[in-house]
Amino acid sequence: MKVAYVCADPGIPVFGQKGASIHIQEVLRVLLQHGAEITLFAQRLGGEVPDEFHALSIVTLPALPGSDEETRARAALNANTVLAEHLAAAGPFDVVYERYSLWSHAAMTYAHQAGIPGVLEVNAPLPLEQRQYRKLVLEHEAFTVLDSLLNHANTIIAVSGGVRNWLETFAPAQGKVHVVENGVDPARFAPRADNTQRDGLTLGFVGTLKPWHGLHTLVDAFILLRQKGYNVTLSIIGDGPQATDLKQRLAGSGVSGAQFHGAVAPEQVPQLLSCVDIAVAPYPQLENFYFSPLKIYEYMAAGLPVITTRVGHLAELVNDGETGLLVAPEDPTALAHAVISLIDNPAQRQRLGSAGRREAEQHHSWTQAVNRIWQLAGLRLAPGACNGR
Repeated sequence: MKVAYVCADPGIPVFGQKGASIHIQEVLRVLLQHGAEITLFAQRLGGEVPDEFHALSIVTLPALPGSDEETRARAALNANTVLAEHLAAAGPFDVVYERYSLWSHAAMTYAHQAGIPGVLEVNAPLPLEQRQYRKLVLEHEAFTVLDSLLNHANTIIAVSGGVRNWLETFAPAQGKVHVVENGVDPARFAPRADNTQRDGLTLGFVGTLKPWHGLHTLVDAFILLRQKGYNVTLSIIGDGPQATDLKQRLAGSGVSGAQFHGAVAPEQVPQLLSCVDIAVAPYPQLENFYFSPLKIYEYMAAGLPVITTRVGHLAELVNDGETGLLVAPEDPTALAHAVISLIDNPAQRQRLGSAGRREAEQHHSWTQAVNRIWQLAGLRLAPGACNGR
């Protein structure tokens, strides 16, 4: 099967360390394992191509000017002509798979005109994100691009119910949107060893240090625990704009025991999580929560008890008391009490972690996710060498 995989988003380094990068790599990896012949069309590669992806044919899209946002947006819109030319030159294809980006529409148009399946993967309501966290220029053009994508895509994949609900506010999407949540490769994570006899425990977080991840709540809960005399440490795996503020918050409290690892390569995450005892995803209260958190799937695959917040659909992902614990958002005291309950009950830590590992293996592998997408698009993956991944 010849697949055109398109990521025209300049903010996503395909072979980088972001969650979006990991998502792309995992989908590509599954397709390659199942014999797909893939041409990757990408705005930004993010470094050397790893050896395992050397089978890809890669077309790098033109770099955008580093000037003001409107100039970049117009350049990205104009780049659709170049992408259409590259697709025509590299084709024909059996399917086009595109990760939705704000200004790219040529791939779904190409698939529609070629009469082949066009699969659009939507990970977030990008115009709303851009308006809230950055600056949305050319708003009319952004929604015109989205309208074209929704009209021309045969199959639309939303990574969460929140994304689906947003998409279904647009008439062209109605009846075409399917939820396929993110996943994990359980084989990357060793089964959890029994840690019930350890004295000091480590709380862990993986992800970018941005406002919508709720790190201030985690840091404040950690400070409370240390001030109460609990022998806990904190491991923050990732980097981002809030790093300095979080470090200052800790320094001002006089509390020690927190380690910031900074951005790390994906292959380092399993080893770092093996040193964690309780994993936390402290999302704040967000209107129209739409995330499908890779971190929670990774926590589960690592066999860790998970503490997350009652926000959006997270109560469906983490079964309270079965695969993890749920707490109120933006409440450091509630988070600290949940941690204490696990400190005081080593057997529960082990039970929750083991149940999460089974959940990841049985229901959340990337192979299962990609198989589901292909089925929804009326396609079938060829037998692969690593069906358990």
